[in-house]
Amino acid sequence: MNHVYFLWPAILQRLQASPPGTRLDFPKHTLPHPRDVGARPSAGLPVGQLADYRFPPDSRCRGLHVHEYEDHWSIHLDQVHPACDLSEHVRRDAPGAWAAGGAVLGAAVGAALGKSAGSTLAGAGLGFLAAIVLASSE
Repeated sequence: MNHVYFLWPAILQRLQASPPGTRLDFPKHTLPHPRDVGARPSAGLPVGQLADYRFPPDSRCRGLHVHEYEDHWSIHLDQVHPACDLSEHVRRDAPGAWAAGGAVLGAAVGAALGKSAGSTLAGAGLGFLAAIVLASSE
């Protein structure tokens, strides 16, 4: 086996020892394709990447998430792998999406209860604030 296949575990180990949110970028030609070493195509928030790949979760249910760009890989460690707990993954690893979801849910509740534009807006605001509070709690 080519020695470059051992680089992915080393990247995982480095990110496990790094603060949450750390990203590592590598030119594409320096690593084997993630699919070739166990990662699966995945979905992720669009940030300009061509594709997303995820490795299986580690023993703490974290996982490498790889963004593929034209010329490089951008890699980070999800705090919660989506296969373990999707809602907790969104809360901890995509707090912006979590807050937007809270606003949408709050707007729906406000519209159902108040039946006016004002109640829809108030519900959206309350849902957004509740999601922010929940996202910041451990």
